[in-house]
Amino acid sequence: MPLSPREQAERARLSSTGQRSARIASGLASSWPPFLAWLVATTVIVVTCIAEGWPPLDANRTWVRWDAALYLSIARGGYTLTPCGPGLWCGNAGWFPGYPWLVGGLHLLALPLAPTGLAVAWLAWLATLVLVWRAFLSHRPLAEGVIPLAYAAFAPGLVYDYALFPLSLLSLCTVAALALMQRHRWLAAGLAAAIGTLAYPVGAALAPAAALWLLARRGVPLAERLRRVAACAGPSAVALALFTLDQQLETGHWDAYLLVQRKYGHAIQDPFAVVAAAVGTLVHGSAVQLAPGAPVHAIAPALQTLLVAFVLTCILTELALHRHSATEIDALIAIWAVTAWLSSHAAANVSTYRSEAALAPIALLLRRLPRPLAAVIAAGAVLLVVPMTRLYLSTLLF
Repeated sequence: MPLSPREQAERARLSSTGQRSARIASGLASSWPPFLAWLVATTVIVVTCIAEGWPPLDANRTWVRWDAALYLSIARGGYTLTPCGPGLWCGNAGWFPGYPWLVGGLHLLALPLAPTGLAVAWLAWLATLVLVWRAFLSHRPLAEGVIPLAYAAFAPGLVYDYALFPLSLLSLCTVAALALMQRHRWLAAGLAAAIGTLAYPVGAALAPAAALWLLARRGVPLAERLRRVAACAGPSAVALALFTLDQQLETGHWDAYLLVQRKYGHAIQDPFAVVAAAVGTLVHGSAVQLAPGAPVHAIAPALQTLLVAFVLTCILTELALHRHSATEIDALIAIWAVTAWLSSHAAANVSTYRSEAALAPIALLLRRLPRPLAAVIAAGAVLLVVPMTRLYLSTLLF
């Protein structure tokens, strides 16, 4: 007996629902590597906290350190700016708003402030690893994708992805923007980059990197290239304009960020001087000490700086030697990595070991390296997590 039109529509709906459920189930099943990687990395962080006598889930006691308190104050009550000496300005206006705006918005729903900030950081890091895998690695053989995923999960500066800092949010936005540009979804990529720009200063490197990459694509008509540049980079420019407008409305100074930061003396410096200083630490500094009360000059931060520089050097060398096998997205990631590295190391008196956490998406190019070299690099990243976390918990990192 033939089905009525209503029955045919219902059967089609059920079939579509079943197919959608099957796709979701298949997607979840193929996402086990990033979930496992996140679980292992989280376990290392948690066990390190417990070993040091810090409760890993107590956001206020364990994770509110240094700038984290300023991010929470922005989330709680907005920006402040007050004179604190001749020509000096103090307050929390010298920090970017993306992370505190997100945490503050959730706090308005009666969620506790610091625990919410901790949950945002941990979940953003999980989402970053899932996106790294699903967008860039899952279609490759498992052995080829595991090493880059391991490096990403234990990326240099990992402790800041678990603390109340915006680094995990920035990494998520960066990977999302790169994935969307790979799919030619220019405006969506621009919006993701804009959120990253508001999250942390290094996030502003993605928009010019994308613009340079798009303009260099000679096979695309100039008008179309300019349209894509506007879609990808325009939202970040708008985001920065909104940031200055918000600071004008809240503090009465559109340049409140610059006023507060001025007292820290962030002069332009040779970015390679940071690498040279790290080498000097290895030559003249003490060995890494993991016991409580480790000296400030313990060499784990220097090792991290050198590891990141080494990874970037290896990747750029490989791309130069095998440029004919490089994809367009490889070129984009490389341009972004160089831009982000230079911007994070070109300012004096900044905590480069913190901003190096923003370079976690460089893991996407580790698959191009010889597997033994990539494995050694990933192992080096894993070995640095515990000493860097212990230094952070002992307040020797800020």
